[in-house]
Amino acid sequence: MVKLILRTKEYEVKPGMTLLSALQKINVVPESVIATRDGEMILEDEILKDGDVVKLIAVISGGAGIDIRESTFVCESRISNFKDRGVSHEM
Repeated sequence: MVKLILRTKEYEVKPGMTLLSALQKINVVPESVIATRDGEMILEDEILKDGDVVKLIAVISGGAGIDIRESTFVCESRISNFKDRGVSHEM
C-alpha cells in the first residue's frame, strides 16, 4: 500500500496509480498541496509504488486582502512620488 499523510490524517491507496489519481481518490485538490517522498518533491504524474510514504504539505495562498484596484493605486502613487523626486522608474 501507499500512505499519504496530510497534517494529522493518513490515507492509504493502492500502488501503481499516479499521484494525481491518488489525490483525487482521497478528495484532495491537487493545487492545494505539495507532495514529497523521502524529502523530495514529486509531481502529479509520478507513479506511486508499494511502501511509498507521501507527505502532503498544504499550500497557503492569499494575501492581505487588498482590492486589486487599491493595489494599483498604491503602485501608481509610488511611481508618481518617484517622478516628483526626479527619479525614473523606467529601465
